[in-house]
Amino acid sequence: MCEILVVRSKTPRRFLEFKEQGRKMEYYGSAKFGWGVAWLDSGKVRRYRNVGQLADDAKDANFLNDVESTHFLIHFRRPSKLSTVQIEDTQPFLDDAQTMAFVHNGRFINELEYRPAYADRCVGAADSEVGFLMFADLVAAGVPMDESMQIAHSKLGGPANLAAIDNEGGIALYSSNEGNRLWTFRIGDVVMAATQLHSSDNSLFDLVFPDSTERRVVEGRAKL
Repeated sequence: MCEILVVRSKTPRRFLEFKEQGRKMEYYGSAKFGWGVAWLDSGKVRRYRNVGQLADDAKDANFLNDVESTHFLIHFRRPSKLSTVQIEDTQPFLDDAQTMAFVHNGRFINELEYRPAYADRCVGAADSEVGFLMFADLVAAGVPMDESMQIAHSKLGGPANLAAIDNEGGIALYSSNEGNRLWTFRIGDVVMAATQLHSSDNSLFDLVFPDSTERRVVEGRAKL
């Protein structure tokens, strides 16, 4: 039940420019159990997470509003298991070297089958972390990010949308969640991707991104 928002701009933009759109996605998507953002910064991927809501997060005003980047990866959480509402399971997930951030929307139905292989590396309890670790291992082995997403999903199964950014400016997407399709679109010179608020109508665009153009549903794996 989570929601995902991805931003890529030719020139650095302030996080503040996308904050209101993020708040609307959080509200209409009923994703109020944690939020986070990762961004590209001088060859590193930085991250901020909070177990509350963006709409109520006073901390972000201290620094996020003025953070500038060409890439933002934003996640609004509504977990399958409310017992996993904790900072360790709040997304985006970030590798130790700060080279890559990853988010997941949906449910990995085979997660328990694969969790033992990652038990010594898991710090949380959510199925999404198992997917992230599997994805990260594939990328470390030289598999492109979008292909790594497809391989991980083929093992873990279930409805899933995935998105990731890396420290070289790459953005990968993977869409396999019929109940919450992932779309790409453009607003001026900014290219974006977003999940459709678990609403099968045009609400994502009517309520949040009315000025967007070049709207396309993501089918399988893609790059932004």
